Amino acid sequence: MEQSVLSENIRRYMKLGNWTIPSLAQAAEISATTLSNCLNDKSDPRISIIQKIADKLNVSMSQLFSEKPSFENFRFRSLYALTAKERAFREDLLYSTYDKIQEYLKIERFAEKGNVFLFSNEKFDNPIEAAHVVRERLGFSQSAPILDICELVSKIGVKFFHFDFKYSKTYGASVAANDGGPAIILNSSIESVERKIFTIAHELGHILLHKDTFKSSETMEEKNSTEEGEANLFAGELLCPQEIVYEKVKETHGFSFIDAVLKIKQIYKVSYGTVLHQYCNRYGISEQYSAVTKKFQAMYANKNNVSFKNHFEPYALSETLYRFEDPFFRDIVVTLCRTEKISSAKAAELLNWKRVSLEKWCEKMDESSENSLPF
Repeated sequence: MEQSVLSENIRRYMKLGNWTIPSLAQAAEISATTLSNCLNDKSDPRISIIQKIADKLNVSMSQLFSEKPSFENFRFRSLYALTAKERAFREDLLYSTYDKIQEYLKIERFAEKGNVFLFSNEKFDNPIEAAHVVRERLGFSQSAPILDICELVSKIGVKFFHFDFKYSKTYGASVAANDGGPAIILNSSIESVERKIFTIAHELGHILLHKDTFKSSETMEEKNSTEEGEANLFAGELLCPQEIVYEKVKETHGFSFIDAVLKIKQIYKVSYGTVLHQYCNRYGISEQYSAVTKKFQAMYANKNNVSFKNHFEPYALSETLYRFEDPFFRDIVVTLCRTEKISSAKAAELLNWKRVSLEKWCEKMDESSENSLPF
């Protein structure tokens, strides 16, 4: 079993690092035959040889002997065919997610503080109703914009992770409660802030709507699947309710349709595409979304002399204005650091912050607790 795990891990890290058998063998100063035998389980390599391989792959020995995490309920959000290297990155995502969840649970136990999932005993069938219930349960009116999707997710009791998947075809993933979640994992390599926000809401939709279908360890979403459509409906309604689009368009007396859409987009922190989707859904013309989008793009491009190539987003949100992090985890780590239960170096590592930034944050918190003004 160990030998099989070893060979599988070596193959995975070779794909991730663009190594071939000849190139890795030469770099590790072993024969290509020795490496080939190891990869095909034809020999039991000495520890010294495995160490040489690990060094060149830039991984630890323990990583080479780590068994693939056994998730019962892991959902990838990937809509496109993957290359062999991308499949290796996707598999690596399993290891990274498992490690992150175990780290999170360990900190919760150490701090003796856990985040409770609010909807553990509820089952939703209708995505629109589910979005309304979430808003109501968390104290949002049906017209209020959600300014911090990560805070909303945290208040529901869902863990959140944000790291680079190393490839762009998978926007996000989610893990059900019985695998240490519920948890949402967001690909930090996504360039669009609007896409990131929508992906978080989309994965939350899967967690709430599709609890019973979190069965396969590597569930792949089909682009036009029913569950994908339901998760998209939930995300759109949660972030930018259809009735708001209807009312806001009516209120823009004297404004063009373009201006109305862009005004809604800026208020609700979504893409123009989300607004157009909600507009089409409200008027029962969802099948005409593509035509409406093309018309909007043509009108905007003509007015502003721009092109919508390369996924152009009018009034795009700035990455610098958002912190894609889990506020519950951040707060308990900072508290542990301030009470000297963990070092600032360890806290910075857990939060993926610079140590100096964490120490300044803690200083400001200490000062604000002593004064009436937090600055």
